[in-house]
Amino acid sequence: MSNVAVVTGAASGIGAATVRRLVGKGYKVLGVDMSGAQETENLGWVSGDVSAASTWQGVGETLRRRDWQPSALVTAAAYLEVGNVLELSDDAWAKTIGVNLMGLVFAVRSVLPAMIERGRGSVVTIGSIDSYMAEQGLVSYCSSKGAILQFTRALAMDHARQGIRANCVSPGVTDTPFFRRHLATASNPDMFLRAREQRNPIGRLLDPDEVASTIVYLVSDEASGVTGANMVVDGGLTVGFDFRTGTGGD
Repeated sequence: MSNVAVVTGAASGIGAATVRRLVGKGYKVLGVDMSGAQETENLGWVSGDVSAASTWQGVGETLRRRDWQPSALVTAAAYLEVGNVLELSDDAWAKTIGVNLMGLVFAVRSVLPAMIERGRGSVVTIGSIDSYMAEQGLVSYCSSKGAILQFTRALAMDHARQGIRANCVSPGVTDTPFFRRHLATASNPDMFLRAREQRNPIGRLLDPDEVASTIVYLVSDEASGVTGANMVVDGGLTVGFDFRTGTGGD
C-alpha cells in the first residue's frame, strides 16, 4: 500500500519544503492551502481555508477520487496577528484559533479514521518555540501554539494503541514567507531581522528544509518508537539566556 501524506500550509515555507521531501521519498501527497498548485500523478491539491468545513469535504472527496488512504498528516498552516490582549479584536482571536488550532482539529478528524483503518499513521503538528515560551505582542499566536502542543500530546495518548503516532515539531525563527510578512510589520524591519539573526547561537535564521527534514523523519517508520514528543528545531535559540559572540566565547 502506498504511503500517502496530507500536508496543510503546503504552498510555501515549511509546508512546501515538506511536500518536496515527501514526494522525493516516493510519497503521494495531498496539499491543502489557500493558494493553488499544479497537480501531478503524485501530488493532489485542495485550495481552501483549513478552518472551513468545505475544505475538508474537498480533502475527503479528493482522497476517494484518487483512491488514496492517508498514512501521514502534517499540519503546517498558520496565522498570526500582532497585538496584546487589549488590542486584538474578537475576530483576530477567532481567526488565529480557527486556523492554528481548529484547522488542526478538522484535519485530524478528516484523516484519522482512515489511518486507524490502515492500522498505522503518523501525525506531525507544527508548533513553535512560542508553544512554550512567551513572545511580546503575540498573545493569540502563543496561545494557539501552546494549545497545538498539548493537543498533540493528548492525541498521542488517545490513539497509540491503534497504531497512531503524534508528534509536534517546534521551529525557531525560520526564513519563510510567513516570517517575512511578520517582519514587514516591524517599525525597523532591517534592525529586527539583524536582531533575530544575532540572537540565535547559529547566527542566522533557519532554512525551511532544516525543519522539514525533522518532520519527514517523524513521519517515517524510522521514528516508530517516537510519539507524544516535542522536537525543537531552533538553532539553539532556547538552550540558554544569552549567546556571546566575542573571541573565545566572551
